[in-house]
Amino acid sequence: MMQRHSAPDLDATDRRILSILQRDARIPNTELADEIGLTPAPTLRRVRRLEEEGVIHRYVALLDPKLVNRDLMVMVRVTLDKQTKQGFEDFADKMRARPEVLECYLCLGDTDYLLKVCVADLDAYQNFLVEVLAAIPGVRNTDSTIIVKQEKYTTSLPLE
Repeated sequence: MMQRHSAPDLDATDRRILSILQRDARIPNTELADEIGLTPAPTLRRVRRLEEEGVIHRYVALLDPKLVNRDLMVMVRVTLDKQTKQGFEDFADKMRARPEVLECYLCLGDTDYLLKVCVADLDAYQNFLVEVLAAIPGVRNTDSTIIVKQEKYTTSLPLE
């Protein structure tokens, strides 16, 4: 589950730093400082503070799925038999352990969980569906939607 953190006070410079880092997390500190109009030392202090406060919690490399043989993206809606705390925790633990599950969301409404699954092909997805999802006690129903084309993809949060 997502945990709520108290939001730190972010001024315009912090927001600018975050926007730039979302675009390019490998930007050298000197270039970042130039872009925001500060010298390198205070820029680095601000970045470190944003990391310490949890605003920035990690840096990642974004890969092209096709170039690493993960061509099939599937959104899966999962319904559990019973909506209990233990059932939610058990299902979420199992999904966190699966490398093909990129995202897992607990939902309100008719769907209990929404998964984003990335696999090599339809055979790999069928195996995941039958051997993993259907094998989990308490999973009542799954509904899969195969992604044909990605029209927009971003990891950048709007900060305006």
